[in-house]
Amino acid sequence: MRWSRLTLMLVAGALYAQATVPLSLDVNIRSERALSGVAGEYITLEAEVVNVGTQPISNVTTYLSLVDVGARMPVDLEDWSAEKGLFIGTIAAGETLPLVWKVHLIRSGDYTASVVAEAEGVDLPVISRLTYLKALPKRNLNPGNVLPVALGEPILLVFGFLLLRFWRTRKSQPDRDDAIS
Repeated sequence: MRWSRLTLMLVAGALYAQATVPLSLDVNIRSERALSGVAGEYITLEAEVVNVGTQPISNVTTYLSLVDVGARMPVDLEDWSAEKGLFIGTIAAGETLPLVWKVHLIRSGDYTASVVAEAEGVDLPVISRLTYLKALPKRNLNPGNVLPVALGEPILLVFGFLLLRFWRTRKSQPDRDDAIS
C-alpha cells in the first residue's frame, strides 16, 4: 500500500510539473511605451510573439487586454477593437510573428494595454510589458448639436421681423401707380 501511494504522488507531481512548465514564448509590444490619441480616433498597437524554445508550439492564441487606470477595471473590447484575440496556430522554434491591433479610442481617459499569449495544454500564459494609452477628450464646437438651434432661431426671428416690417410698410404706402395719376 505504501508503494502505491508513493507512486501515485510521484506521478501526480510529475503531471503537475509538466502542466506548469512555462510557455517558451516571449511576447513584446513593439509600439511606443506610451501611445495617445483623441477619443474617436484609431491607434495601432503592434506586438510580436517569439518562440524562444527548441520545439514548435501548437494552438497559440494571443489576446489584447485593456485596463481603465482610473476605474481600475478591465475594458470590454467589443467596441474598442474588432480583433480581441488572434489565433496563431503553430509557431515554429525560433520563429517571430507580428501582431497588429487597431484600437478605437472610445472614451477619454488613461488606459494600460498588454498582450497575453497562451497555448493549449499549458497553464501559465505569457504576458507582455504594459503600454500606456492616453485618450484625450474630443473638442467639439457643437456639443449636443445645439449650434443650429442657437444660431438658427435668432436668424429666423430677425428674418421674420424684417419680412413682417417689409410687408406692413408696403401695405401702408399707396401704390405708385395711383400716386402718379
